[in-house]
Amino acid sequence: MKKVIVCIFILLLSSSHVFGADITTNIVNEETSVNVNEHKNQDKETTWGHFSKGMNSCLLSLLYAPVKVHIALLGGVVGGVSYPFSGFNANVSKKIWETSMGGTYLITEDILKGEDKAELFFKKSKN
Repeated sequence: MKKVIVCIFILLLSSSHVFGADITTNIVNEETSVNVNEHKNQDKETTWGHFSKGMNSCLLSLLYAPVKVHIALLGGVVGGVSYPFSGFNANVSKKIWETSMGGTYLITEDILKGEDKAELFFKKSKN
């Protein structure tokens, strides 16, 4: 088991954006310098960057998904038990079920990029 954890930790470190190698080009003249600076401002997906985000999302999902599934199962049980104790009020159970069973079950690349948010508990938007 220790070997598996060490392997996952090494994969996570080697594929991380922080610890991974940054591929840059040498600046030859002023024109290239301007192009490189403009290019850095854009969100360019390299093969390495895509791989590292995919690897990180997979490894983080291995840790996050079991926690989320347990929360959903507990919410299902608590929602079921709360139904008779609330005087058979289905709205109470539905609120518990929606909160605990809704949300994000897997970590995706969009979450790692910051384009989407991971929600352990589902929150309704106030519209």
